Amino acid sequence: MAKRSRDSAVVVDGAGSSHGDRATAVQSRLALRVEHPAEGAMIAPTSYTFQIAAAPSISCVDIAVDGGDWKPCREALGLWWCDWSGFEKGEHTMVARTRKSDGLSTNSAPRQFSVV
Repeated sequence: MAKRSRDSAVVVDGAGSSHGDRATAVQSRLALRVEHPAEGAMIAPTSYTFQIAAAPSISCVDIAVDGGDWKPCREALGLWWCDWSGFEKGEHTMVARTRKSDGLSTNSAPRQFSVV
């Protein structure tokens, strides 16, 4: 039996959207999912590579950490990857998004993790 993920994504109108803008949000369970880090994970400092799963039709994925600038991910081996370095110890939140040419984007559920 397949295990159903509790992670969800949020579709947000791309015009002027930010992490907190949910005015035109629509829930979507399959478009985008953060694989790593796991919710509540503790990671070691120096550098880290985020892993994002996205539907095969997705052609662009970005991530943002702690509400910062969106950073592009690269696709390889069926996942999207983004390297992160220069971070501080403590609690952090990351969000992944896809962008479409029609201006809509899909945001993942926020992922909480700690740097130890």
